[in-house]
Order: sequence, then C-alpha cells, then structure tokens
Amino acid sequence: MGCLLQWTLLLAVLLSLPSCSTAQGQCNDVVAADIVFLVDGSSSIGRANFVLVKSFIAGIVQPFAKVVGPNGIRFGVVQYSDTARVEFTFTAYLNGTELINAIENINYKGGNTRTGAGLKYIADNFFNPASIRDVPKITILITDGKSQDNVQEPSQRLRSLGVKIFAVGIKSADPTELNLIASPPQSDFTSQIGNFRALSSLLPLVSQRVCTASGGSYLSDEPYSGPSDLQILGETTNSLRFRWTSAGGPVSGYVVQYRPLSGLGQPITSELRQETIPSNQQSYISRELRSGTDYLITVIAQYPNSLGESVSAKARTKPLLGLTTLRLVQAGFFTLGLGWDAPADQVQGYRITYRPTGQTGAQLKEQSVGADFTSLTLLDLKPDTEYVINLYPLIPRNSASPATLTARTLRLDGVQQLSVETISSNSVRVRWTGVTGARGYRVVWGPFTGSDVETVELRGDSESHTLGNLTPDTEYIVTVIALYNGEAEGPAATARFKIGTQTHMRTHQHLMVRRSGG
Repeated sequence: MGCLLQWTLLLAVLLSLPSCSTAQGQCNDVVAADIVFLVDGSSSIGRANFVLVKSFIAGIVQPFAKVVGPNGIRFGVVQYSDTARVEFTFTAYLNGTELINAIENINYKGGNTRTGAGLKYIADNFFNPASIRDVPKITILITDGKSQDNVQEPSQRLRSLGVKIFAVGIKSADPTELNLIASPPQSDFTSQIGNFRALSSLLPLVSQRVCTASGGSYLSDEPYSGPSDLQILGETTNSLRFRWTSAGGPVSGYVVQYRPLSGLGQPITSELRQETIPSNQQSYISRELRSGTDYLITVIAQYPNSLGESVSAKARTKPLLGLTTLRLVQAGFFTLGLGWDAPADQVQGYRITYRPTGQTGAQLKEQSVGADFTSLTLLDLKPDTEYVINLYPLIPRNSASPATLTARTLRLDGVQQLSVETISSNSVRVRWTGVTGARGYRVVWGPFTGSDVETVELRGDSESHTLGNLTPDTEYIVTVIALYNGEAEGPAATARFKIGTQTHMRTHQHLMVRRSGG
C-alpha cells in the first residue's frame, strides 16, 4: 500500500510537469560551450521535488538540443550531497535526445548539503586547465539550502578559470551564499524562488541568460518580454508620474523602484523605495520626493515566485522656485553656522533637522524658525564630527523636499612644537605654539618617578610658562593641554627633561579627552 501511494504521488508530479517538447525557446547563433549542472541531491529535497528539478534541467538543455555535439555544446551533470557523484561527463551524450533521456534517468542521491565540495569537484574534474576548451564555460548550481561547508574559495577558483556561475536557490537557500557563489553582476546570475513548483516560472528567464552567457541569442516560443517604453508623464516638486508598456507572460504584478541620484549620477542605494502593484496597472505616481532632484525609476515584471526583466528611466522633480542650496557659513568646535536665501515661494517658516552622519541610531534633533530667518547657528555639537543637516521650507499646500548639507565641526587640536629651555640650575621655560580657539592651557609637571605634581592654568594667549624650584639631576615630565569651551580638552603634548645635563625631550600625543560639553 505504501509503495502504491508513493508511485501515485510520483505519477501526479510527472503529469503536472511541462513537456520538454513544448520548450520555452531556442538558443540560436551559439557555436560551442561547456555547461555543467551542479545539482543538490540532499535529503531536504525529497524524491518528488527532485523530479521537478530534473524537469527544470531538461528545460534549460532543450533550447540547445540542436547544437549538442562533440565540437558544439556539451553538457555534464554532477549531483552532490555529502560527496559529489558524476551523473555524466561532457563526452557521454553528444546529441540532444540522448542527453534529455539521460537527465530523466538520474537517480536521487540523498544526504547532507556540501556545496563547497561540489564546486571544488567541478573545478578539478570538469574545468581542469590541462583539458579545458577555449569556449564559454558555465556552471549552474541548483540548491534548496545553506551549505554545510565553505563555498567562497571553490567559487573564486571556478571564476578564476573563466567559468560563469549561475546560482538558482529554492525554498531555504541562503541569498547571501548564492551571491557569494554567483558571478557578477549577481542580479544577472542569481535567481531564487519559494518552492519547487515555481521552477517552471523561472525557466524562461534562466534559459535566456544561460543562452546569452554561451554566446547565443535567445528566441522565445512564448516571449516573456519585460516591460518597455517607460515614459515620464508629469513632474512636480515632490512627485513623478510615469507609465510603461506591459510585460509578456503570466505577469502577477510589477515592482516599482525609485531612488535619488547623487551629484555624480550614481543611485543612492540607502534611499531606495519600492512598491508592488497589480499586473493590470501600467502607471504609477511616486510621491514625497525631493525637489529639484534626479531619480532613477525601474519597473520590474513579477511572475509567480520570481522576477523578470525590467525597464528603467531617469527623471527630475521640479525645483522649488527661488530655493537655493543650504550652505555652511562658519564651522566651530561645537557649532555650525548655516545660511540660505529666502525662496520666492511664500513660506511659513523653516524646519531644520540634524544628526551625526551614518549614526542612524542617534537622536534626530530639530529646530524651527520663522519665515524671516535666513541663517541659524546649531549649538552644543560634538567636535570633529560630520553632521547631515536638512532644511525644510514650510510652504502652504506643498510637501517641500529639504535642502541638504553635510558639514563637519572643527577638531580639538593639541599644542604643537612643545620645547623645554633651561634657564638656571633649578628652572626651565616651557614653550609651545598656541592653538586657535583654545580658551586656555593647563600645564602639569612633576618628577618622572614620584607623586609630587604641580598644575597651573593659563590664558588662551599664553605660549610659554616658567617652571621653578626644580631639583638638579632629576628627570621631570611636563604636559601641556589645550582647554576649550566647557570642560573639553584637546590632545595632550608631553616632554621629558633633566636639569644639569643636556636637555632631553620626547614629544608625543595622547588620546583626546572628552568630558561633558566636549
């Protein structure tokens, strides 16, 4: 009864598979290539799902069936789990019919998932430099889980041999690991779906990419063309309206992505925004955008459990009339002075937000000023820290995008050129070059070995101090520290000296000490 149930399930799976005779396309103009499948045969897949994997492999092979031969396209298959097992080599089947029959007759292996060992086996035995052909070389990995061994080194070795690696992940496959294995750009060489039944929807996209990587041109019997003719229909200061021509195939929806471009025209990935919309919608309005900013818009066709081709275009939002770039007027140790020109648009005031660059966990501080303000000084900042500052004009009935500025406060410098000059048998004069912005200096001195330490604080215009009542033939250490507003201190400069012999000095820097307000 158990065997009957198992065969009934297997028959149901086979009946649900797409027929190889109704392949999704043909690879034309290809001359020669060596393509090997590395197939996960671990126990997590199961026999029924392994039948779906074999059908997927046969579907990729089918477009090449007419050009399989000893001097043309050659295929090999390796199934792996704990160990790698060769199902057939490049020279085993040299016509399309025999090749597809051999794929259908592959037996399921079972075991653990050691993808790294499988990649190494292919590098050693299928793409050995001693026997490799000077043709396009491709490996197609199909796996449903995370590898139990290292995949980075064998992947790098394969790529160094000129092998292009496609990584197809199913179910619990690790996307980070797939990207580590696949050839760059990973967006073209990795695919991932949520279950084995969705492999058929992935087949047209992977087949086309494998054909192109082999040097051929793909002709689809049932074209799954991506969206096209992306047109910008309207721009405002904070929105873009656009439409496109629908994609081919069983589209389940579209992924609309938009991100601002930097001054050099590069997409700012950290500000990527995306929405998924129904398949019957071929237009969209992206809102809450920056004014006067270039955006890259991308529309991607979405199929069941996979993504298809895409179309992209650039567009620019309208600037707010009269709004100029936020500028830095003056940087201090704990302040940043800002300035801007009043826009021609009627404003109700301004909102300024700021926090240290890259510290998304830091509290975002905010200030508001009236419409008559065109400057502002930010107070109580950290020294030597870069801040990202946004200025939002408050315009009636308009969600204005901010003007953005990145600025850094000044560094708390330490004194320079510290020197010690002997005056008498029991006194020396300490000299240094003053630091701009320091409110004063602290001088600390005492015997190098001992606890008798003296301290004095001097005014900000001081550049020397005399140390008296010193003991001859005793080694001393002196430290000069620049003092700033509050209790903030700059790096300390230190020198060692001895009265009665030739003065010996060494100057070095300590870590900056920051206290409350510094």
